[in-house]
Amino acid sequence: MRSGMTPVARAVSLFLSGWLALAAAAQTQYPSRMVRAIVPYTPGSSADLIARNLGPRLSEGWKVPFLVDNRAGASGIIGVQAVVAAPADGYTLLIMADNFASAASVRRNAYDPVNDLDPVILLARGDYALMASPSFPAKSVDALVVTARANPGKIYYASPGSGLPAHLMMEVFKSAMGIDLVHVPYKNNAAAVTDLVGGQVSLMFASVGVALPLAEGGRIRILAAGAAKRAARTPGVPSFIESGVKDFNVGTWFAMLVPKGTPREIRAKLYADVATLLKEPAVAELMLKQGMTPAGGTPEELHDLIRSDFERWTRIVREANIRAD
Repeated sequence: MRSGMTPVARAVSLFLSGWLALAAAAQTQYPSRMVRAIVPYTPGSSADLIARNLGPRLSEGWKVPFLVDNRAGASGIIGVQAVVAAPADGYTLLIMADNFASAASVRRNAYDPVNDLDPVILLARGDYALMASPSFPAKSVDALVVTARANPGKIYYASPGSGLPAHLMMEVFKSAMGIDLVHVPYKNNAAAVTDLVGGQVSLMFASVGVALPLAEGGRIRILAAGAAKRAARTPGVPSFIESGVKDFNVGTWFAMLVPKGTPREIRAKLYADVATLLKEPAVAELMLKQGMTPAGGTPEELHDLIRSDFERWTRIVREANIRAD
């Protein structure tokens, strides 16, 4: 009897079957002690919230402690380097956002995002939002462009650091709209948001998960959110394409990686256990509240995503002549 599966479906099925078999082989061996997840951002960041969402559930299933270790600094590089240098035994994980690829495009000697770590699984995806200070007169992207063209080099935008997506996306936005804005890099997201709310800077890119609570509290305005279509959490806000920003196909993502050389059976168990959690309604609900949707996908797909993002950001950094602070 012939199978009704397509060749692609059969290939994916065989891949997953192989990884599940490896995960079963590791079942009695790993983990046998505390697992540490390094998050290279401050507590309360989106990646931190994901780690604290998954951590207790993994701990319960594994019957070992799960520690979230925040190692913020240098656009996430400090935390990434700690994982790169850690033993490849499965007891140190990295839970990272998309700036994993962009930060390395500016600081080329910091680490190699494509080859220095082993990908495990894409955890979540989300949308970006363009935020404006309450004191900024423009209430739409069109009005922003008009204001910026009338005041070249006089409007300031914040980012949590040079080379991070919030910085590079604004450079893409500037180029697409033909405007001149001045970059003000901060040490972290919280400091940048504080000055945006206070009116010291006028504009900033951030994930919808960060922007929405601020907008709901009247502390900022969201001018656009979502790339080709409106963000699910902000249906009343136009998307970037809808606002006239052509080819602005950007979004945020979060992933789990491990030190290079971590045994394949351990990576397979991590993949299987986390993939199962991502399908749980309670996990999905928490992510949706934070402006994200659970992802999944194979390690190979995550590797391809990292490589394509790194190539894209490297090209943008070169074209915009962006240098590290």
